[in-house]
Amino acid sequence: MLLTLGAAWTYLIVSYEPPLGTDNTVLVKDLEGVLSNGTMDELATLSFAEGGEDLAWTSLQIEIMTNEQQYTCSFGSQSIQDLNERNVVATLGADGSTFTTMIDATEDSFTYLDVPNQQESNLSDYTMRFSTTDVFFSEGIQWAFLEGQNIGEITSINSTKWSNATDDRLEWYTYDIAVHRVNPIFGTYLILEDSVVYKIQFLTYYSDEDESRYPTMLISTLDKTEFPALNNPNLVVPSPCLIQSDDDTLSYWNATETITLLENGMNICSSSCFLEVIVLYETRTVKIENIESLT
Repeated sequence: MLLTLGAAWTYLIVSYEPPLGTDNTVLVKDLEGVLSNGTMDELATLSFAEGGEDLAWTSLQIEIMTNEQQYTCSFGSQSIQDLNERNVVATLGADGSTFTTMIDATEDSFTYLDVPNQQESNLSDYTMRFSTTDVFFSEGIQWAFLEGQNIGEITSINSTKWSNATDDRLEWYTYDIAVHRVNPIFGTYLILEDSVVYKIQFLTYYSDEDESRYPTMLISTLDKTEFPALNNPNLVVPSPCLIQSDDDTLSYWNATETITLLENGMNICSSSCFLEVIVLYETRTVKIENIESLT
């Protein structure tokens, strides 16, 4: 009996699939016959196979690969990866205003995050600090937790009750003992720093390789114009590939919506090239079908 129970428990742990990503399939249709040597060509259209769900733009990343070059597609801006930044990796999402920020919290010593600038900091000037599952706000930060609310759904804070308590670590997760997994509590933290309201939603405690101690968050501001990181030319630049959508709200890629990828002042594809589309949702790869060469 013990062997059977042990085998069943091991199977649960090994076969566990994190509740991230989507079962959607992205259908890519090339735009043959419209490519030129210009710099504003439409490259491809993307839609979902039947039965798909709406996907929040805050959690989406779209890239294209051609001629061994990779380009980020967004509604305006993309982030630049600092190869020297080891403990903090902040990647701007497709909406052009929300970062997916992964922290290396594998050491017993703390990793310090400067939220406004989306960069690693130090003990003397930080917003949050991380070590394994321990997460603390810096002294002086005002914060609130809106349980059950997605980061993209929060547009006002009229009735928010702020806390000044920063001595205790955040209770941001639950532990599933059946599969030995750390699972973020669904909701969004609001923090007030230098008169700017930031929104933080924990996505996972695990890296793309399913290694633990890599807490990953979605981070944006209540007012997109107030995010200092978005105005840093060393961190954010115009995207060479734009996303064109019929939905003016830019909240969701709707299940029945077709979007278009087009060049933004750069000749990505000339009269003939092979284009590969890569889509990530909540840091997980989305299935792609019907990729064709552009001729």
